[in-house]
Amino acid sequence: MFFKNLKKILETLTSILFISSLLITSSAGLERTEKEKKLGVFKEDLKAIGKFKKIKTVPKELFPEKLKTFVSRSKKSQEEVKRIFVDQKGLLDKYPHQMMKGMAYFEFFYMQQLKDHEKDLERFEIKYPNSGKKVMQKIHNLNQARQTMREAVGLTIENSPEEAIKVYFTMYKLFNQAKTQEIKLSKEEKKKLKIHKEVNKHLALTIKSIEKLTEERLTKKKYLKENQKNSKKLKRSLKKAEIFREYELLNSLIIELPDLANKNPLVALSGYRLADFILKDLKKNNLPKRFEQDLTEANFSDFKDEELKILGDITKFTKNNRNIKSNKIQLDILNLENNGLPVNRLLDLYRNDLNVKLDSLNMQLASTAEMNKWALSDWANAWKNPIPTKVQDSNGIEVVLSDEQILEIKAQLALQNFREIIDIEDFKNVISDESIDDIAKTVSQVSESFKFNFSLDDFARAMGDFRGLDINNYADLTDLANAQYGANWSVEEYASAYQDNLNVIEALSNGSISSFDAGALAQAAGASLQEVADTIAAASAAGVSVDLEAVAAGAGYDSFAAAVEAYNAAHGTNYSVEQAREAMGQ
Repeated sequence: MFFKNLKKILETLTSILFISSLLITSSAGLERTEKEKKLGVFKEDLKAIGKFKKIKTVPKELFPEKLKTFVSRSKKSQEEVKRIFVDQKGLLDKYPHQMMKGMAYFEFFYMQQLKDHEKDLERFEIKYPNSGKKVMQKIHNLNQARQTMREAVGLTIENSPEEAIKVYFTMYKLFNQAKTQEIKLSKEEKKKLKIHKEVNKHLALTIKSIEKLTEERLTKKKYLKENQKNSKKLKRSLKKAEIFREYELLNSLIIELPDLANKNPLVALSGYRLADFILKDLKKNNLPKRFEQDLTEANFSDFKDEELKILGDITKFTKNNRNIKSNKIQLDILNLENNGLPVNRLLDLYRNDLNVKLDSLNMQLASTAEMNKWALSDWANAWKNPIPTKVQDSNGIEVVLSDEQILEIKAQLALQNFREIIDIEDFKNVISDESIDDIAKTVSQVSESFKFNFSLDDFARAMGDFRGLDINNYADLTDLANAQYGANWSVEEYASAYQDNLNVIEALSNGSISSFDAGALAQAAGASLQEVADTIAAASAAGVSVDLEAVAAGAGYDSFAAAVEAYNAAHGTNYSVEQAREAMGQ
């Protein structure tokens, strides 16, 4: 029995080299001083950063047998982190197993950083916010990398390093069996990929800047300067991309956002996030890939029961995470519609005219004013994912759902999904308290006024009978209407099911960008100033943006300008700051 219940891990992973700055936020309601904003790292971040603790138990295959101490293993790990993520960064999409192994080494690398800076961390806590800017920015960035790596596979920073390493190494064993085929791309395909990377790079920088402002990790003055610069670069990259209809449409959304970013950053952030969501869907479904990996012949006979369970847990996580991300982007859509930006028209054009699937979007919201007037058919039409139309009745007979039953199920799914969105913590940032009460009342009234002859629980039980699964009610539907379940997998079934997981490659090597970047990692891993510069240039050529100020701070300079001055002195060059940025592709 073949279960297609795995979502693409691409949707759950951001780049291992680059981290989403939303992962760690400042305390709610706490007003930051200008000094704290310039620092960009807060005292409460220390809890997430953690403290040094030796890593003891790891898979024996991870290190040579002679390396038995933490010191020797951490030294080896630093070498491997630099090799995998800096020196051989261009090979990450070709060899995903190396990336997974690198993530395991990163746990040792991070702990060694905590050990090396124990006194700096103590001093920062005592003298905050008057101490440790350069060191703390570096440690904060590294911790965000650690957090993103872990969350990509369903772990948190609360899990021990040993647990994280075990998961990464299991994924390494899986991906190490992939057969890789390089795809020859046409000139046009290469051009489209290059344009996409450039747009993605500048969009990611724009998003990061607004996120840091909302977290109060950036002063208003610096934000306005960054926003102006990022908007210009994003506008130029989209202008180049307008030869392709998909990006022309995207530009019609983004062109509305720069002014809004100064007046209402949260609404602008919703717009840029939606643009990022569309870009990711374009990359996943509409852009060519340089490499294809085949896992269908993977041998799972040497996987321990514990390792098979780890793979199953990752599967469940990716399914759940898909719905979480779908709900959050719907919240952004609601925010935009409420503020007069008709983004639903844009999304419908993508679906109907350009065959862009947007299949990770369960439903599509409108403005609250419009939704308050929705009838049953409107709620049904808001549900965008297909549902199975064949079920099994109480007598075990297969039946095809009627048009009326399908309408009812879609409406109920949309209502249920909307209730989940109302529960999202950020919902109140988008909707006023009065509107929340109105919406909750409307949903309750709608649910009572619609007479459903075929409920979600009926649907769940019928689907369970039809698929031979133990599903008793709607709560057991793990992926809403797609009914993509898995139960009691055999070893043989893993090979087929995990084929989709290979999309991790794209996400890990070319994902979203933020404050932790290639340059910062190169510097932290002990690369020379020249190697850091080369890494930044290579990352830029691959369409990856780099926070040059963060790299400079992590390397011990007061600013990027100071780093350029040091570079000129060391190499006998005469770069201006702007020339240095341009040379590095920034």
